[in-house]
This record gives sequence, C-alpha cells and structure tokens, in this order.
Amino acid sequence: MALPCRAALLALLAAAHLFAQQPTEELAKPKLIGPVTDAKERETLLRKYGGTKDTEAAVERGLEWLARHAEAGGGWKADTYNAHCEGAKCEGIGGGHHGEKVPHSYNDAQTGLCVLAFLGHGVLPNAEGTEQEKLVEKSLKTLETPHSAWGLALACEALSTAEALERKGRWKAAAHRLADKIVGMRLQDGCWAYAGDFRGGSDTPYTAFCVQALVAARDAGYAVPDDLAKKTDDFLNSLEEAKGGKLAYLKNGRQYGYTPTKVNGISAAAMRELLGVGLDGARHKLHLGLTGSDIPVWKIEWQTVPGHAGKFQVGNLDLYRWYYGTIASFHAGGSLWTSYFGAVKKELLAHQRKSDKDGCAKGSWNNEGTYEIDVGGRVFTTALAILMLEQPYRQVRRK
Repeated sequence: MALPCRAALLALLAAAHLFAQQPTEELAKPKLIGPVTDAKERETLLRKYGGTKDTEAAVERGLEWLARHAEAGGGWKADTYNAHCEGAKCEGIGGGHHGEKVPHSYNDAQTGLCVLAFLGHGVLPNAEGTEQEKLVEKSLKTLETPHSAWGLALACEALSTAEALERKGRWKAAAHRLADKIVGMRLQDGCWAYAGDFRGGSDTPYTAFCVQALVAARDAGYAVPDDLAKKTDDFLNSLEEAKGGKLAYLKNGRQYGYTPTKVNGISAAAMRELLGVGLDGARHKLHLGLTGSDIPVWKIEWQTVPGHAGKFQVGNLDLYRWYYGTIASFHAGGSLWTSYFGAVKKELLAHQRKSDKDGCAKGSWNNEGTYEIDVGGRVFTTALAILMLEQPYRQVRRK
C-alpha cells in the first residue's frame, strides 16, 4: 500500500504545481496582440509577412541601444537619456510638446513605447531573468502610475500587452485600472482629447492612442465599451476631409489654426482597421489610398514659406506617420502591405546607425523628421522604428 500512496501523493503535488503555473483565469485568444513569445511561430509570421534576418538583426540592435540608455530603476528619459552614453554622447533629445527647448514632459509615454518595443520582440518581464527582461519588469512597474495623458494611453497599452502575453494576472489590475480611466475620459462625441474638452471635442491623435490602448486592454480581459467602434467611426466621419484624404485634427479645427493633414488620415485608417469598422466606407478607402500614395522615403529637404518664420520640412520623413501607415497597411493586407512595408524595410535598414564607428549611437536611428527633431528625440525615433520592423508578428492580422 505504501508505494501506491506515495505515487498518488507525488501526482497530487505535481498537479498542484502545474495548477499554480496557470493564469489566474482563462483569457480568450488575443484578437490584436501577436504570438511573439513563440519563437517558431514568430519566424513563420516573419517570413509570411515580409520580415527578414536583416530586419530582425536591426530590431535586436535597436533594443540593445534602448537597454543601454534606460534608467537604472526602469523607464527612459527622452531629454537626459544621453547621460548613460559611453564615450561621445548621442545627439537628439526630446523637447516640449511643440518643440520648445524645455524638459520633455512625456517620459512616461516614451517609456510605454520602449516597453512595447521589447514586448513586441517577445522580451517578457522577469525580475530574475536576463538584463532586458529585468528592465521590462522594472519599466512596467513605473508605468502603473503614469503622469501625462499620452503616458496614460501608452502605459495602458504596454501593461495590457504584458498581461496578454504573460497570461499570469500580474499586470491585469493595473491595466484594467488605466483602461477604466481612459473610458472615463471619453467626451460626448465618444472619443478623446489629450487636453480635455476645452476645444469642444475630441482630437484625432489622442483618440488613436486611446483606441490602441483599449484594443490591447481587451486582450487582457477588459470589457471595452460596446460602442467603441461605432463612436470612433462616427467621430472620424464628423471631421473635415480635404483633398486626397487629409483629415482634420479636430472638429472645427481651423478656428484653432489646424488644417487637415496626411498623418490624421493615415491614423484614421489604422484606427478603423484595428476596430474593424467602416472598412467598406468611402472615407476608409480614401485613407488607405492616401497611405498607399505616401510610401516612406527618408529624404531631408527644407523650404521657406513667404510670410512665415523659419524653415519647413517637405516630404514624408515622419516616423510617427510611418508607424500608423505600417499598422493600417498590415491589417489591410495585399499589395498595400507589400509595397508599404517594403519601403519601411528599405529606409529603416539603410538609416540605422549600425557601424562600430557610430560609437554609442550604434543601434539607434537619428531623429531627422520634423516631429522627431522637435519633440520625440532619438529614443522616440528608435522605439517607433523597432515597432514598425516588428509588425509582421507584433499584432494579429485582423483578416
């Protein structure tokens, strides 16, 4: 009798250990977040959607650069990151919201983007793991209390992504708490404005970040509002649309000095693709057409405009814009994805700092686009470049 009892006891202990390793509750299969923790599946998706060994090597170099310039306690500071440089300091620090030479106010948002870049490559948080895994663990903890509106959205997306990938319940409470806060900030038009309702409605850029946060939170078990897709579509349809699919920043934006832009049209295409709404509408088709006609080219050209001070960059060297173009074209698929991602690969691989002669900047991308120069800096540029190169496996294609 002793042997069967001992065997039964061992079986019970093994079952208890197995149960302890399971998620606190079953989550549905992610609708958005890609299966990046499975290296074999990641390799399959990489080949299927146009990634290469070169794009993966670029991602790894970029993550190494981010890791070298992180804060000891986790997170990144766009305006002082180069205090961590070895040898000659990297150039390109972040400034104010409109390019003012002031301390960067959105380091929590920068941290969210950087964490998403690591998670996108399957680097999960682990306090006892590799140096990069430890960094992700510490950085996620800093994101549990974001201090800016932009940081709130990106922190929610990062924590939700970590929860959906890890599936252990460790980040669920924080992700859901931030998602609740985002939902509580919805305006009467059903969407969001980063500075509240003082201009009479939501704005396109902040709504895009909130949409991404909530579709990620959904994968972490959060019940998103039933009308999220419809309200977002209605809001986008309410905005002024100009020639070629350029879209307004907000309703009645001209009275605040805003004219319709390409980036707003392209981000609208990305939102609709992520939500699966309005896909047969004329506007969405026009915005996808705009995306396809705005193929990335890393070209720097400055012009002066009579009656205006300073110079203005022409062309589409704008990684923020390319980021939304990458998301929109990936989910739309077909020749749009092939041509768009082909250009993304070409330009990002050609312009990454990857020589030993680049010193501490090796692995990063120069912040040479208008927004990246004025506001985001090198940390922002590098995180966005990594996320674009990870797109073949970072998200689940909607169709």
